[in-house]
Amino acid sequence: MQENINQENENKKEINKDQDIEHKRITTMKDAQNLLKFFAQRNNWKDIPNIDKFDHLHEELIEMSQHLRYKNEEERIKFVQQNKEIFVDGIGDLFFATCHLANQLNVDIEEAFNLVKKEILAKYNHKNPENNLIKKNNSK
Repeated sequence: MQENINQENENKKEINKDQDIEHKRITTMKDAQNLLKFFAQRNNWKDIPNIDKFDHLHEELIEMSQHLRYKNEEERIKFVQQNKEIFVDGIGDLFFATCHLANQLNVDIEEAFNLVKKEILAKYNHKNPENNLIKKNNSK
């Protein structure tokens, strides 16, 4: 009898823990990845590599880039300022899907970030402009 009560209490703690992760503010990449693990388990999804997740990320990037395409720097800045919600939603979707993909591939997202961080920072150490899509024509 006591064993059953203890098990019920443990189950309640686990349910409360799950509900907490779903409602708490996410402040680390690890927390986000754990939330997505919980999300997949809650929905009885297999957390296995899925090509659709790659396509989803690609679609999100294209959707955001279409708003800025063929605009000069000033126009892009103005558009983002006036339509920030588009990009907040898009970045949120990208990060959510990236965490989900990391789980499917069994990749620790913080470990992956830290692995490439030093290399990328060194590679782009003030050598090249960030964006060369729109070039000014100085030959007038």
